[in-house]
Amino acid sequence: MLAYEAIRDVGRALPLLASEPRPEPLPADLAVEDLTEHFSAHAEGLRHQYTVLHALLDRAGKKLAAALDEADAHEILDPEGEGSEALEKAEEYFNAQCDQLARMRDAFKDAGAPSDHDVFKALDSLAGLYAWIVATMQEVRWALLITDGVKEPETARTFTSGAELVAALDD
Repeated sequence: MLAYEAIRDVGRALPLLASEPRPEPLPADLAVEDLTEHFSAHAEGLRHQYTVLHALLDRAGKKLAAALDEADAHEILDPEGEGSEALEKAEEYFNAQCDQLARMRDAFKDAGAPSDHDVFKALDSLAGLYAWIVATMQEVRWALLITDGVKEPETARTFTSGAELVAALDD
């Protein structure tokens, strides 16, 4: 059960560990120098978030890989579906975070951030990491579902047609 617990725990923990406080809206009367400082502070915060999250992902990936290596070849890794559900919720969270980063980008543009400011590069890096997390969560979730489907007990019934399935439902 170690693999199942690792999958479930990583899926549940990543969104909590990745969340950071969001910036306050900018006052309308900030001077240009203060705006530049504000943009630079956000760029630093976004870079820090990227660094921390990247390190977390590295550890989580190693934990999952070790758990999967130790799993019995015939063990169903997610018998209750909790691991898949946790991974799906993590996907939703990081997709929402990508949307939030897009809104931040628009807010920085509207506030007058120069298009070549570091804040945009930091946003792009973090958005890329979030997109990579979503893709990885999907890949792990689907691999888990497919693998567990193949490992169903031999006593399970299989159907070769929809009509056969419907007939079995009536039994």
